[in-house]
Amino acid sequence: MKDKKLRKEDLVKMQPDELAALVLNLTSIVQTQNEEIAELKELVKLKTAERYCPSSEQIGWLFQELEILDTVLSSQPEPDQTTEVAAHSRKVRERVNACSAPADAPICDVFHTEGAADTIVGKDGIVLTRVEDKIIDKLAMIPRKMVVERHHYPQYKALDVDAGKDGKKVLLPAKTSALGASPSLVAGVVVSKFDDHLPLYRQEEIFRREGYFLSRQKLASWVITYYEQLLPFIDYLKKRIYRSAFISKDETRVSVLNVKGPSGKVSKNGFMYITIGDTYDVQTRKTHSLVLLDYIQGRSREVLFEDMGKYGYTFHLMTDGLKGYLSYDKHCVCWVHAVRQLKKILKLNKHDIHALAILKEAAKLYDIDEQYRKMLRCGEIPVGQFLATRNVRGKMFLPECGRDVLLSHGNDVFHQCGNDVFLDYGKKVFQ
Repeated sequence: MKDKKLRKEDLVKMQPDELAALVLNLTSIVQTQNEEIAELKELVKLKTAERYCPSSEQIGWLFQELEILDTVLSSQPEPDQTTEVAAHSRKVRERVNACSAPADAPICDVFHTEGAADTIVGKDGIVLTRVEDKIIDKLAMIPRKMVVERHHYPQYKALDVDAGKDGKKVLLPAKTSALGASPSLVAGVVVSKFDDHLPLYRQEEIFRREGYFLSRQKLASWVITYYEQLLPFIDYLKKRIYRSAFISKDETRVSVLNVKGPSGKVSKNGFMYITIGDTYDVQTRKTHSLVLLDYIQGRSREVLFEDMGKYGYTFHLMTDGLKGYLSYDKHCVCWVHAVRQLKKILKLNKHDIHALAILKEAAKLYDIDEQYRKMLRCGEIPVGQFLATRNVRGKMFLPECGRDVLLSHGNDVFHQCGNDVFLDYGKKVFQ
């Protein structure tokens, strides 16, 4: 084949078997030549590569490598320089068990003792006798189990033949009864999305890995349907929370897409409006805490007090220093917001005497506040006297000390904070 040059006419005359053999032969030749070319390229690269060594300007000789090696081996290494460091002590941290489980967690015994001998002989010839078993507790996880619930609903059909399809009727308890998802599945999707921060497309992948095809569009449709059915429950929760004798409110800014507010104005900023209240059951003598999260646009006084006016709440309200709340006659001061600026100072300087002095006195008021809040929830003191009693008790506990610390150290803290947040809060507490 090397001596004879193939032409197009020769290839046309060949049989299919001859053509196949020719292609295989040429392929083998090309592969061999490619390997030889790769080897030659590697040899050229090694031949032309520069040897790694210091430049001639950095060494005092230009002789053979053996002479350089002999000089290096005969040289004495310079001793390491040391410095003395003052002795210090380190606080021993309390060891915390990094692996724990609830006390009522189910226990499943796994035995590895089947076929174990009563005695064994070690490598050193010592005979060991079996005693009590060594027990090691390990946390295990059982994958979630999904089942298909087959619901049976009563169905009726008209006896009239002319009724057609309209003659059938199925008694469904709710709109969600016709969905292909049970409440437990939708609840798991909601918890995974809003608490575990798993978007619906990731949950779709998880379901698919387990063998179930549930598109994220279908998951979103189920969540929206259940949300619409639970909307009346929000009004029930608000009625319960505004029956409390004492509530706390705060708002957190969140970034949203272009959402139209009640006025029709498009806004990119909104607020999660948090309301916390407690209800006390006289018969069971138990306190139930309720936390309500609502979405609002803007923090005008009309928006902040909309639900309080709607549900007729006229009792005590604890918030931060937002001006919209200050005009409320039963407004309580939040010390968490008051000491926030002081904690920022202590992050920079843990030994700031002014911030430490005010924090020390402010901490004493937490016990007083919690004590009277419990009394208010339990009905031991009238609702109308809560704020006055709390104020009097605080002044009795800190008659002049707290006021003096605030006034003497407040100006120093003011210059470090760069604002008058703490001074405004502190003066309102002792008014």
